[in-house]
Amino acid sequence: MHIDDLAKEYGAKSDEELLRLASESEELTQTAQLALAGEIAKRRINVAEHLKPHHDEEAEPKVDQTEPREAPPSPRDPPKVSRFVAQVLTFYHNHFWLFVKLIAPAVIIGYLAVFAAQHEVRGISRHLPRGIELLEHYKEIREVFFLNQFGFLVSWLAFSSGFGAICSAVRQIEAGVTPYDSFAVLRARAGPFLRLSLVLYLIMLTLFAAAIMLGTGILWLTRAGHVHFGPLAIRATSYSAVGLALLVLSRFGLAIPALVLDNLGIARSMFRSDELTEGTWSILAALLAKSVVGGYIVGMLPFWIASYIPRALLPSWFPWLLDAASIAGVIVVEPTMFIGFALLYERMSTPA
Repeated sequence: MHIDDLAKEYGAKSDEELLRLASESEELTQTAQLALAGEIAKRRINVAEHLKPHHDEEAEPKVDQTEPREAPPSPRDPPKVSRFVAQVLTFYHNHFWLFVKLIAPAVIIGYLAVFAAQHEVRGISRHLPRGIELLEHYKEIREVFFLNQFGFLVSWLAFSSGFGAICSAVRQIEAGVTPYDSFAVLRARAGPFLRLSLVLYLIMLTLFAAAIMLGTGILWLTRAGHVHFGPLAIRATSYSAVGLALLVLSRFGLAIPALVLDNLGIARSMFRSDELTEGTWSILAALLAKSVVGGYIVGMLPFWIASYIPRALLPSWFPWLLDAASIAGVIVVEPTMFIGFALLYERMSTPA
């Protein structure tokens, strides 16, 4: 049975029936277990608290009877930034190895995809002239563009898959269920998930293009006013424009948990994310800073340290060690933002 059909079936059951199924979850398929965990999480039933030990089978589980929620509840007030970030970090710390295992494949695949694309780009660029003559090689320029986009797209899809798996794991943990096969829901909704990821990627490209135009426009206006920026000011302007683009993009960051956790369509997921993130700019900025800035720093730190070591003292395999250290650092830092988005979706979707 498809996960959407199972979700509808479990949505029609009472809390007691769901708890009975949860006590016998070993007999269910992985898809059924995932749909059951999702419905339990929607109703905020704490399985560990309500289920009695197996030796006390005569006792009925005591639960508060609540009516099933057919429509998503209205969003609640955003949590305080410092408190929410502390909850995210605590949540990550308590399940550290689980989230590391979920994000590690995405980081490795993303690195290999970008590395392979850049390797091909360097091979093509090596034979291209410099200056105005470069414009005559439009075919090679097009190949370079599409190679770069292919590498970034594969990386984006890999990270989106890791994000979806983390969302599934967060909901299972919130429901009091031991996480299992967090990628099952992605396999069950592969088509909609892939289309949503591509839509978000196109939005990101559009925002980045707007950021480049904004940064270029600011520099042009300053030069027209005879104000000359130094290299540091130019870099700060570029980073600020890109940071603004990422912040706007993060307003749609909850679309993936909406699709993965509550089986919403692509359009509804986008609108739901925009609705839930209203008034949460500071939280989104904090999560982005910890992930993007933190990931950049830990990713580049091994290379910064190695720059102070004379190359003559370094063995031939040392660059591979730097790459491995960089990947390991990104694996450790990256889950913070995805856990934060998943928890923000859960908190904002719950009635106050």
